[in-house]
This record gives sequence, structure tokens and C-alpha cells, in this order.
Amino acid sequence: MTEEKKSKLKVGSTATNIFLIIIIVIAVNIIAASVFFRWDITEESLYTLSDGTKEIVERIKTPITVKYYFTRNLEGLPITYKTYGKKIDELLNEYKNLNTEMISYESYDPKPDSDEEEWAQKYGLSGIDLGTGERLFMGIVVIQEDNELGIPFMHPRREQFLEYDITQLMLQAHQEKEKTIGLMSTLQVMGSTPNRFQQMQGQRPQSKWAFMTELENSFKIEEIASDVQDIDTNIDILLVIHPKDLSDATQYAIDQFVLRGGELVILVDPNARMDQAAAMAMQMGQMGSANSDLSKLFKHWGINYDSTKIIGDLSQSTKVNAGGQMGVISYALWHTLSGDSFNKELVATRELEQMLLIEPGGFSIEEKSPLKLNSLLQTSENSGFISSYMTRFGNPESINKQIAVDKEIYTMAGILTGELTSAFSQRPAPPAPDEGEKVTPPENPQPHVAKSTASAKILLVTDADFLADTFAVDRINLFGQSIVQPKNDNVNFMVNMIEFLGGAEAMMQIRSRGRFSRPFTRFEELQTIAQAQYQEAEAELSAQLNEVQEKLSRLKVEEGTNKVVLTKEQIEKIKQFREEEKKTKSNLREIRKLLRQDIEFEKTSLTLLNLLVIPVLLTVIGLVLYYRRVRNRSK
Repeated sequence: MTEEKKSKLKVGSTATNIFLIIIIVIAVNIIAASVFFRWDITEESLYTLSDGTKEIVERIKTPITVKYYFTRNLEGLPITYKTYGKKIDELLNEYKNLNTEMISYESYDPKPDSDEEEWAQKYGLSGIDLGTGERLFMGIVVIQEDNELGIPFMHPRREQFLEYDITQLMLQAHQEKEKTIGLMSTLQVMGSTPNRFQQMQGQRPQSKWAFMTELENSFKIEEIASDVQDIDTNIDILLVIHPKDLSDATQYAIDQFVLRGGELVILVDPNARMDQAAAMAMQMGQMGSANSDLSKLFKHWGINYDSTKIIGDLSQSTKVNAGGQMGVISYALWHTLSGDSFNKELVATRELEQMLLIEPGGFSIEEKSPLKLNSLLQTSENSGFISSYMTRFGNPESINKQIAVDKEIYTMAGILTGELTSAFSQRPAPPAPDEGEKVTPPENPQPHVAKSTASAKILLVTDADFLADTFAVDRINLFGQSIVQPKNDNVNFMVNMIEFLGGAEAMMQIRSRGRFSRPFTRFEELQTIAQAQYQEAEAELSAQLNEVQEKLSRLKVEEGTNKVVLTKEQIEKIKQFREEEKKTKSNLREIRKLLRQDIEFEKTSLTLLNLLVIPVLLTVIGLVLYYRRVRNRSK
């Protein structure tokens, strides 16, 4: 075979190979367009929706339109918002792909003075001013028939709760009716107006607790008497606060409510400071009881709770003013919770920073209990119980000494789930009436239920005082308007948990997502070190400033004039200080400069590494393969 023929054959072979590659690429694209496939290889499965979300989205039977308004093309858009906005768009597409028949997704870029911007404002989406005259919109609207719900602005600070927020929005959009909370409370959580006799005894009108006002934003509240014998079927969630001395007939009503599928929230307390009846009895010299319990139900459910004992925690104690010579000391019966005290796996509690519990109890679950406990608030190992009776006579210091630390971790709030049976074989007789009163049997009594038809869901908290305004919020009167400012996360915790329970059981499966943004930890370390150096130099400068101010304050002023009398020595010292101040400021600038240089060097090195390593590696591999191929041919 001549060289010319070999050359033509080689060219023909190369052309055939190129043609085949083109055909393969086209075929792969056609197949990929018709086959849906995704592989999430991110460390925390950022693009994989949870099973709870899948369950809720797949249950949608009425079409939903999701509209996302994001001004993605702003010139001054920070990279944080640009990246986060893109990820929201990608995640919303995942929702659409879960139920393409019922969910339609529309994405808009509301440019200034455009129709899209006008519609975003009509939907109540609030943009933020970037400080450059530009306005950033990044909000979501969910529309189902005549129902419109939205998230005004998707802030990156809630990045870990992105899936939860979107799923909750879709759930609310297709709920058939507003959830109703039945409130049974022996405390005046809805406020009260004392009668004339009570006013003569010194009682004052009480405003509605801020906690209840927050609940009214999401739920319909219906008050229920503490002697009720049947819970109305229109109640979705039963909120029982400080159930004190409830009859068997009322406990039966609660029992049946749970077995019929109602969600129950219980706040018991071993020593409720907000119990006015108990406080008044003690003022009159009587042994008033301030504890609460659901003894018959708790015993049947396998819940160990002693309503006469308060749990103290020496590691989570709160500073209080004990008065007298003791002054401010740590009080172990008032728990300041943070960090490991919260369940960090549950979205409703992960975001909490600090709570304050007032003389709470503790509970546990027996091994034979049909309920499963998911603890929300816990003590440390440095905790133990003390009789609530001791709080009436001991001071904080003596009470701390009497706490018997047993190295156990106790639960102060938790979610209980499981299938239950009734604590009663039949409807109990109503309590005996007071003299002159008649027993009124319930109209159309509901049939007895012996076993739950589905898994029961109960939220149990062993403190009621923590939601009182005294311990949860500050009320500020501003121009005649009462402004509520949270002291801690007490109200947030309770509202979150009730909304969490009232949403859907599937919502409990949604955990907080990982972060889309993955900062370089090395950069953060450099910033931390440099910041520490800067703060140290700044503290030195501040100390020098304070020293000079103290010296200047001792300068003598001529009597009857405003002239400062400065000695020659003082003038020299001031001049010396100004030189030192100038030098310190120069050092501060140098620290900032070095910080920027170190970070920029690291960024440049890492960027070059990312850009060059793969190409260089491929080039080296190609050269090695080429060398081996040439070598084989030569043989």
C-alpha cells in the first residue's frame, strides 16, 4: 500500500470517527431530553427534597401556581444574594418535578418600572434597598384558585430552613380550612377584667398574653371551659394550660379527643407563679396549690411526672436578684437554655438561641409506654429535683444547695407519638355539683372510642409560666401604642411548635437543610486571627484615650472663666499622646492591610489551583498516553 493510499485511509478513518462522535452526542442529548434523571452528589444532599416534602407535594390535588420574583440582573447585586437566588430557583424546579400535573412554576425578573415589578408589589412582596438606588426582589407567591400566600423576602439567613418554608407555604395554600385551637386554661392567658370586689382586693386588669396574640395570627382560637365533658369536633388542636384539679369527666374528654385524631398540647407546671388563685390563697394564710397534672392520663400513657417536684440545673442557672446581702446570684430553678439544650435536628427548635424556663418539672417515658419521645428541651447532667414546697420558705442560695444532682439528663419539653388506648373503659360520671347547682349532661354525647385510629401526637411542656409576658416579652408604650419586644425565644418556641404540629405529620420529617454557600474555612481563620489582633490594638488605643481623658478631667479651670489652665508638662504629655495615637492608628491600618494581603494571596492561590490543576492533569495524562502510543508503534 502506497503512502498516498495510507494517508487517504487515515483521513477517511478520522472523518468517520468525528462523524460517529457527532452522532453519539446528538443521540445522547435526544435520550437525555426524554429521560428524567438527577444525581445529587452534594455533601448534605442540598438538592434532594425530604420524604416529608414529597408526601405533601404529591398529595396536592388542586393546581397550584408558584411565582418566584428575583431581580437577578442587578449590577450591584451582592454575590451572596445572586448565588442564593439561583439556588431557590433550582429548588423550586425540584418541587415542580415532583408533581408536574398540579404544580406550575413561573420565574420573573422584576426590573424597575416593569409590569413584573408592579405585580410583585401587588402580591405584597417586599424588596430591599441595596444602597445603590437599586431594589432587590426575592420573594415567592403560591396561588391556588382564590387563595394567595407568599413569603415577602427569602433572606439568606433562613437558608437552612428553605425547604421547610416553601413546603409550609404550599401546605397552607391547599388546606381546606383554617385550623382551630381549643384553649383550656386555668390561667388568665386571654386577659381579664376584675370585678369590683376583686379590684377592692388589689387585682388589676390583665392584658392578653403576647403568646396568644401571636397564635391568633395563624389560628382561630376557641375557649373551652375547664369542666367540659366533650370536645367539639371542629377543634383541630387542643391547648391545655395548667390543668389544675381537672375532673375525670374532663380528662375523659381530653382522652377521647386524642383518640379521635386531635393534636394535643399540654403545659403542666409544678409551681405556677402566674396562678392567681394559689397566690391569693397563700396571702390569706391558706395552703394554696400551684401545681398541675393530668394524673390519670399520664399514668395510663406511661409518662413519669411528679407535679410536686421542680427540677434545678446548676449548669443552666439564671442570674436573679436575691435581695439583701446576697445580691445577684445564680438561681438553679430558673433555667437559661441555649446550645445543647435544644433539639438541633428539628426545624422548629434548631433556630432557637435562648429560652428561660421558670421552675419547670421534668418527665420521662416508661419502657412499657406505647409512646415514643422526641425530646425538645433538656437539662444538663448537673441537675436534680427539689420539692416545690421548699420554694415558699427558702432563698435562692439555700435552694441551690438542696438540689440533689443525680447526673441524669431530664426532658422538660418533648413530642410524644404512638398509638394509644383509652384510659377509661366508659364515660365517667360528671363530678358532684355544688349545693344549689344541677349537673348538665353533654348534649348528643359522642360514642366511646377505645383505641386510636392513627398515631397520636402530643406536645408536653412542664412549665406554664415561661409564656407569661413577665418572662417572655417587654411591652413598650410608644406614642400610645403598645409595642411587644421579645426577651428571649419563649414565644417563638411555642408558636413554632404549635404551627409545626398543626401543619402535617409529614412536616415533622423535614429537617433543616445544609448551606448552599460553602465558605473557605481557611479564610475565616485568617479573618478571626486578624480581628483578634485588631481588637487588641484597638483596646490599647482605647485605654490610652481613657487615660488622657482622665488626666484632662483633672485639669484646673480658672475660677470665673472657661479657660483651661495647662502646665508645660501637661502640654508635652498631650503632644506625646497624639504621636502615640497616630502610631497606633498606623498599626491598625497595617493590620488591615496584612489581613487583606493574606486573604487575597490565599484566594489567588486557591483560584489558580482550581483553574490549573485539572487542565494540567489532563495534559499530563494525554502526554503520557500519547508517549505510550508512539512507543508501542515504534516497537
